[in-house]
Amino acid sequence: MSWLPAVRALPLGDIPAAYPQLRFAVRFADGRYLEHDAGPPHPLAGTGKLWLACVVDAVAGRDPGLPGTTLTVTDRHRHAARTGTLRLMSGDLRLSVEDAMGLILGTGDGACVLALLELLAARGVVVLAEARAVAADLGRGATVFTGVESDGGAGSSNAVSWGEGMLGQTNPADLCALLSGPVARSERMLGWMRRTVEPAGLAGGLPGFGPRTVPHQTIAGGELLPTAGAGGADGEAGAPGCASVLVLPAGVVAAYHPSPQDGRRASGLEFSAALGTLGLAVWRRNTELTAG
Repeated sequence: MSWLPAVRALPLGDIPAAYPQLRFAVRFADGRYLEHDAGPPHPLAGTGKLWLACVVDAVAGRDPGLPGTTLTVTDRHRHAARTGTLRLMSGDLRLSVEDAMGLILGTGDGACVLALLELLAARGVVVLAEARAVAADLGRGATVFTGVESDGGAGSSNAVSWGEGMLGQTNPADLCALLSGPVARSERMLGWMRRTVEPAGLAGGLPGFGPRTVPHQTIAGGELLPTAGAGGADGEAGAPGCASVLVLPAGVVAAYHPSPQDGRRASGLEFSAALGTLGLAVWRRNTELTAG
């Protein structure tokens, strides 16, 4: 019988020894901070949409009508999307920016990402500059954005979106600062994240299931962007690293699990077991802090 990775109930302090490859940063509401190898940069690995959401939230602060604005997902957007359920539909779909953000954070819907980026550009928003400003405000410097996803326009052979929105790199320390700062201060952002049910990330080991899981907000996702020379729009997904973020009542945590150093392709179970074990450990420590 083969061994299958599974979530384990470990003390938070034991996580680095149990999963030395797992990079993470944790900040509790009382100011206590714990990290393990949280400084080296890594691909956005599914967290690009979180930075994009911060951009939308910041713009909405100056333009209160933005969340209720209607955008249109077209067949052109669907053709360029590589993630999400809307790419499997046909015809135009009109929905609000608010609803689109729920789909983007909840499922990484590439068609919604492209329609949103198109709408923002039409309203004069320079998304790349806005994202860089959000990162700069953290005062850390590890997060670097190199561009945004694009459908390339009609007839483009390079049109593609993996549901990230942003292109670049970050690290767990920056993500943790983002969660405890701009995200924690925005009920709008927390509301978008609250719609996500993520069984493979940090939330995967929390008590309960689906809507009955303990209160939290999360997103998670693998490194979906194609590797260089992988075939452009139709290339395979990139190196299988997995990032995840989690907001709990008494703390926040951000983590990244890189691909194995021996060159083999890790299974999703390995990622979910390590991340789920960390998420459960942080929740248990949360419980101890609030009970004490």
